[in-house]
Amino acid sequence: MELQCDICFADFNLDRNRPKVLPCGHTICAECVDNPGLGRKCPTCRKDLEVDQDDLIDNIYVIQLIENDGAPRCKKQRTEETKVQKLKRSVDAARQVVQQLQKVVPLAVEALNRQLDTSNEQLRQMEEAVQEQVRREAAGDDGAPQDLADDHLQLAVQVDDSLRLLTTAECSVLLAEEDGATWRTPLQLGGVGDIFRALLLQLRANGELVKVPDVAAPATQTATPYVGPPRIDTFTAPVLSIAENDLDNGRLKVNDILQNCKRWQSARCIKNLKGDGSETLLRVLAPQLEELEIVGDVKPIVMEEVEKMSSLKRLKVKCDPLFRGDYPDLPVELEELSIDLSSEKQLRCVQRMTRLRCLAVYNYHGPNLVMVPSQHGGLLWLLVAFQIDFKETMLSLIRAHASSLLELKLGCATTDQDPRNRRFYFPDLGQDLAACGMRSLRRLRLARNTASCIDVAACLIQRRTILEFLPSVLVECNRCV
Repeated sequence: MELQCDICFADFNLDRNRPKVLPCGHTICAECVDNPGLGRKCPTCRKDLEVDQDDLIDNIYVIQLIENDGAPRCKKQRTEETKVQKLKRSVDAARQVVQQLQKVVPLAVEALNRQLDTSNEQLRQMEEAVQEQVRREAAGDDGAPQDLADDHLQLAVQVDDSLRLLTTAECSVLLAEEDGATWRTPLQLGGVGDIFRALLLQLRANGELVKVPDVAAPATQTATPYVGPPRIDTFTAPVLSIAENDLDNGRLKVNDILQNCKRWQSARCIKNLKGDGSETLLRVLAPQLEELEIVGDVKPIVMEEVEKMSSLKRLKVKCDPLFRGDYPDLPVELEELSIDLSSEKQLRCVQRMTRLRCLAVYNYHGPNLVMVPSQHGGLLWLLVAFQIDFKETMLSLIRAHASSLLELKLGCATTDQDPRNRRFYFPDLGQDLAACGMRSLRRLRLARNTASCIDVAACLIQRRTILEFLPSVLVECNRCV
């Protein structure tokens, strides 16, 4: 292939006859570019050279041809080199696999032996605990040191979990790579699956494997989200419900409850929890619970255990009105919450709950707050009690979730004629609510604190007034419908 300058017919080279590209696209050698006789015009098309001669760039394609003695690069050779490189990389990968297995296999054998030793020790402790309990009952002593009893009960839960890991018919492992690729395998009973399950026990003992809430299989159609007050007992599984005979002079009989494994083993919900010592029961059952209802005035020591319950989805609780300190934070994984006598710290914690869908706030007793708009946009149902002292806080809470709220329930009075209801009466309620900017609101329910609506006429006027400011919202009274 001839590579010549069209002006002087000299062969292009990498020295004085270096190929230069003119602004018009034609290529001549560097020596012709320096020829003053060209008059700063392209010798081919006679267009002006609008750049300095020193700023002209090389014709890279011609340069590459010169470097390859006038021939294009051989693509076939490059393909053969790529195959060799791939094979070399595969050899390196195989070598690293062998090296990793040489390190990991002894560690796996050591971990399995360590798990066997641990299980033998747990068996010995449980057998001794049974023998000790039988001896105490024979001697007429039904009690046991509380710390020792708690240790045995927690150990019993660990052993039950270990057995489920080893014997559950359905078990699978999902691995995710950094680039998004995933690997999934079912671990069948028998063979390699049993070996891997035994290693899972060691991971759990090291705190690297934890129980998480069940993940429902994706539905073919998007399920309609629940819009309503916070619920308890949504499972078909057994529910642990605390009755009066579970109490002894106000103290919860934790040992008696836990000794009856059938009563709590599959429970994912506790209802009517009450009594001193409730924190011990929560400490044992926390990993499996998703719903919790605490009745009576809850103590801070109980809420310390509630705060740790990362699998909890639904909570109903009433705080102690006589407690003047700070309660612990609420679990931020909650989806539904009903709280009575909440503190400032707890109400602010609500703003960090990314999954919260339903919220009921009764009798807030902290200072007035200004809530920032929610960044999660997930709250669909809200109940607040309007009263003069905390009106600004409740309005701020509504504004924070205005973009997502579908239903709002307000505790308020129809008139100020009854002295008991004056703190809950607001003549400008419609205007205040309209200013919150609830663009998605479909329903407003006015809640009265009496068994029936004592002034129906005043109720109708109030609802009609609110409709003037919220014309597209269904406004109801919980006592008139």
